[in-house]
Amino acid sequence: MSPTSRSLVTEPASSSPRRAPSAAATAALLVGAAVATVGLTTFALHGEASHIHLAIALGLPLLVAVVMFVVVAHDRLARLPVSRLLVVAIVALPALAILGPAFALPHFRAAFAFRVALGLIGLVGMLWLILARPRWHFEATTYALLFGAWCCWLVIALSWAPDPQAGARYLLLFASLGAVAVATASAGVSRRRLTYLMLTLAVVYGLSLVIGTAEWRLRIHLPTASLIYAHRTIPAAFFLNANDFATYLALCWPFVLLLPYLRRRPAVVALTAVALLATVAVLLFTGSRTSLLALGVETAVAAVVIAATSGRRTRLAVAGLTVVALLGAGFLLAGRGGSFGNSFSLPQLASQVQSGGGSGGVRSQLQVAGLRAAASRWFLGVGPGNAEIVVARQNPLFTVVNLHNWWLEVFVDGGLPGLLFFVTIYLLLLAQMVRVARNARDALLRYLGAATAIALVGFSVAIVGPSTAVKFPPMAILFGLGIAVLIRARREDREPGAGLPEPMV
Repeated sequence: MSPTSRSLVTEPASSSPRRAPSAAATAALLVGAAVATVGLTTFALHGEASHIHLAIALGLPLLVAVVMFVVVAHDRLARLPVSRLLVVAIVALPALAILGPAFALPHFRAAFAFRVALGLIGLVGMLWLILARPRWHFEATTYALLFGAWCCWLVIALSWAPDPQAGARYLLLFASLGAVAVATASAGVSRRRLTYLMLTLAVVYGLSLVIGTAEWRLRIHLPTASLIYAHRTIPAAFFLNANDFATYLALCWPFVLLLPYLRRRPAVVALTAVALLATVAVLLFTGSRTSLLALGVETAVAAVVIAATSGRRTRLAVAGLTVVALLGAGFLLAGRGGSFGNSFSLPQLASQVQSGGGSGGVRSQLQVAGLRAAASRWFLGVGPGNAEIVVARQNPLFTVVNLHNWWLEVFVDGGLPGLLFFVTIYLLLLAQMVRVARNARDALLRYLGAATAIALVGFSVAIVGPSTAVKFPPMAILFGLGIAVLIRARREDREPGAGLPEPMV
């Protein structure tokens, strides 16, 4: 926020400091909270398993915890500006978007943390803007204008959509993706905020690997996963299905792969090796061909980037590892990996496309049906969220109507104008990330610029995996992160002392 911004919280009239609660009072609160939690949990387990019992068992301990926190830390809360609370919520919003309904109370999953945080940011932020009236310096207006024009066209297309209600729901999801992208992009106003954002996203990524490993080892899943994965080794982590999870892993891959490029220390190299091996292991059990192909493309591009900026020994090591990785991916895609080969086999996929059966046949039929649906509205778009509706009406025998291709979904829903807006955003951000990776003074920005650029390249392949990307927050986070890096690089250029880039260490 601007240094000249005014806080909503004013200093108390009295100058006498408030006394902090004593250690005895704090201990009493902790013991009381623990006793209340145990008692209410026992009440829920031994009483009737009704929604009322569960609501009391879960709600009252939470209320006790909140009251305890306010009593213990009321002095600090009173001195904490509202703007700082908003910053904390905004920085946490991308991570909460990935956690999604998994980060919610049982039987209250509709009000999960992301929705609550988004509502609080909207309400408190609006009041703060009215009362504080901060001075704004807008950044990356080109992307805001392009996204706004895209939204306006979708609203126009809604006027001739077959199902306006479905279109309105789609626009609401689309706006939430925009909010996630804006929250992510806002981290570019300071290096510290950008670092905190990356740390929170790294924690979520690590949790997803742990949960994914537990899923294929123990055959247990989060309640948010699709019921078709019950008692199966297919991981989905915080997502509804394995394709979404695999796409998320593919987008995260370059950031892990280039981590030693930022910090060449033994601990960092070891952590990177463990994370990469865990990512590959979990990804193999998802059975996603597109994500595996995206990993191969990203690895090849990353190898070129590292070889272009490293010494001879590093180039040889990177070349050897890249050859091994690409041979392994090719081995699987060729159908030579046993049970894994059956999941990733491209020859099997080609035969399915020819016969019209299996995953390949269904996807090829959906692509043709999507193009026909787009042509039925003169390539001006069938309306937001109406692609599946038009496909289902034109093909009543289809059991699957989700297009499973974000590029095609943008084209069918928004027509050529919508596709033009999205492709412009994509190519412009990709070009600017390459520029930041080459010219930024800050090593962190060069690392993030290179990793984001490589992830965008892999995105073009991996994004055909999810059934619909409008419910896929990592896509919005990736684009928002690119804008955050761009904002930080521009501010860095305006700061005094601009010079030659510092080497990564």
